This record gives sequence, C-alpha cells and structure tokens, in this order.
Amino acid sequence: MPEEATTRPTDLCFFTDRGLGSRLLPNALREAGWVLETMDERYGKAQSQRISDRQWIEEATLNGDVILCKDLRIATNELEAQAVYMTGARVFGLANRRLTGPQMIDTFLTRRSEITEVSLRAQGPYVMSVSLEHALKRLKLAYPAAS
Repeated sequence: MPEEATTRPTDLCFFTDRGLGSRLLPNALREAGWVLETMDERYGKAQSQRISDRQWIEEATLNGDVILCKDLRIATNELEAQAVYMTGARVFGLANRRLTGPQMIDTFLTRRSEITEVSLRAQGPYVMSVSLEHALKRLKLAYPAAS
C-alpha cells in the first residue's frame, strides 16, 4: 500500500483558529497531507480579526470541519463552550499555549493518528487537549452549566 494512503487523514478537513497563524503551521500540516483552511483564508485577513468566536465555531462545524486551536479556552469560556456544545463541534486544542511554531507543528503531527481516529469515530461536541506529554484528554465544557 502506498505510504500516502496510510498517513493521510481520511476525508477530514481541519479549520485553524487565528491563534495558530496563517502560514507556518498551516503550511507544515499541509505538507504532511492535512487538508485545512485558516481563518484568514475563509474570512480574509481583516475580517478574521473581527469575527466572533461563536460565529466561526458555528460556521466551521456546520461546514463539517474539525477545529484546531492554539489553546483550550474554547472549553472554559461559556459563550464559546455553548457554541461548541450547540453545534456538536469537534475541537483539538494545544494544552500549552506558549509553544513556539515548530513545537506546535511537532505536537499536532505527533498526535496526528489519535486526532484522526477520534475525529472519524466520535461525534461532537468535544474539546480534546493535545500534548506531547500525554495522550489526548477530553475536557469538560463550561456549558451547559452544572445544576
């Protein structure tokens, strides 16, 4: 079997939040065979800085995209968590938001098979913590609020 067939994330399209940038990380993931779109590509550079998190989360999810984030605030911010919950978003965020570009790339590429497997197997809503130090961890969403 050709190597490309065993390493390509099958029929998944990823959407990267603005924190992951629009060149270094997206280009590296694309070179590794990931299909993705950045916020700047979807909305334009100026508009991507103004669009609300709720809106892009909803639109990316309705488009069928798996969301990649620089951090995990999407799970703890109540409005963002509500958007994740209500749309059934599939989200993978870096556990350490202070990583350099090359470290972020390494983290996503190292966890690629796990991200792909979960994305294909599990329906949202969920936010998964991505780290080199541990396997993927599912986070509790700040929405709905516990009663």
